[in-house]
Amino acid sequence: MTAALLGVSFEGFVLDNDMLGNIYRMLRGVEVTDENLGFDVIVDVVQGEGHFLGHPQTMAAMERDYFYPETADREAPITWRERGSMDAQTRAKATARTLLQRHPTYLSAQADARIRAAFDIQLPPQR
Repeated sequence: MTAALLGVSFEGFVLDNDMLGNIYRMLRGVEVTDENLGFDVIVDVVQGEGHFLGHPQTMAAMERDYFYPETADREAPITWRERGSMDAQTRAKATARTLLQRHPTYLSAQADARIRAAFDIQLPPQR
């Protein structure tokens, strides 16, 4: 909400969603278990390929523990420029529009008409 609750920013909601995803991930904390520590994996890697990138435990840990933001651009700068140099606010605005277009209709046309007959609603039904 903005301006003492006089307005709302849908792109702000999208950006906040990413920020809160990071906060919730941090609040979850770090789980320390024998499986997560992966001593056996460390031994396998040291005696084998010498890096963890190809090990299944690495991918599982990334999927479990890392938060991937939806609006932040994580591409290389040259890729970002080639794709139009879209900033986070512009990306969030596009995401908000997509979400609002996919929003389901909760009221039937008949229910909407009854509500409009009972109250002086100025907003057109299609909005």
